[in-house]
Amino acid sequence: MTVRERTRRRRGEPISEFRPPILSFGSWDNLPSASPHVVQVCHPDWRGVRTVAYGFGGPIVECDDLVAWGSELVEAARSAGVEVVVIQGWPPGSGSFARLAARAGIRVACVLHSSPAQHGAEGGEAAVIDEILELLGSGSLAAAGMAKDGVHQPFAALGYEIAYVPNRVPVLPDFEKIDLGPGLNVGVFAEPLWRKNVTSQLMAVAMLDEARAHVMRQPGVGYLQSLPTEVHGELPWEQFIALQSSVDINLYVTLSECHPSTPQESYLAGVPCLVSRVSSVFREDPVLWDLTSVDEADNPSSIARGAMRLIEAREEAVSRAAAWMVAADRRGAEAWDRFVSEAAVR
Repeated sequence: MTVRERTRRRRGEPISEFRPPILSFGSWDNLPSASPHVVQVCHPDWRGVRTVAYGFGGPIVECDDLVAWGSELVEAARSAGVEVVVIQGWPPGSGSFARLAARAGIRVACVLHSSPAQHGAEGGEAAVIDEILELLGSGSLAAAGMAKDGVHQPFAALGYEIAYVPNRVPVLPDFEKIDLGPGLNVGVFAEPLWRKNVTSQLMAVAMLDEARAHVMRQPGVGYLQSLPTEVHGELPWEQFIALQSSVDINLYVTLSECHPSTPQESYLAGVPCLVSRVSSVFREDPVLWDLTSVDEADNPSSIARGAMRLIEAREEAVSRAAAWMVAADRRGAEAWDRFVSEAAVR
């Protein structure tokens, strides 16, 4: 789903016929037992949020509109003995669904995957935050969390209780690498939105010797047409992982970020990925943080220098990233268990 379509959905504007929900567990009769009995809900087309949801594990419902399917899902969850539903990323209709579920005796929590920069620049994101805080105040939501480090404290200062729930490390599908040809193949696979900083990163690729950029979509910038670029389009996740894992280096130097999965997916596949210092990924390891990130995110020359340095230190960066992800995954699992356990008793 495109960003424009996503915005329209959040505004309640129709786009296409709603698809039936997808149950990761097959059917409600096959719902595994657990304590507390937790089910996650996410949007099938929001790739990053969906990846995060599956990283937390457990049964998941993928649904593109919780108004269209809300009543049916609430009744099925109630009949199956579900105690807690965690909404990941706030798909369209989440507010209505939360109210229905709360009235049915199911505790509802949510985890958001956005940053304050988005809240101030994108009306839909700000509206989601306001709706969630209203639902928390009315009791329709038992708990809310943010995946971005450093955000829950200012919410507390503003009088709201928000938990910190960092993402777990993604689980990669089976994949085979692709032969992309000679030269330096550079992945710049973020959506060309303002906060993803794709233009600055492609300008950096132009400064790398014998480099070819690989993108999902080409930004509408005329002067970049002379840069050797291969446009792959929006691929199914499994194919995207294979492509992302076949380049020599990935760039994910964004201007606004939550707790990104893309860099972690890259390092899991053994490919270095340069990031910006707008999230907490790799921060606990000062050497890794220095090797893998740049602080001048909108400076193409700085990005190019960071990329060349990371390529030279590839083996050390990949090794340190693997160790960091083991510890980060443990922290994420602990935070998740604490979050759902507290939601279950509120």
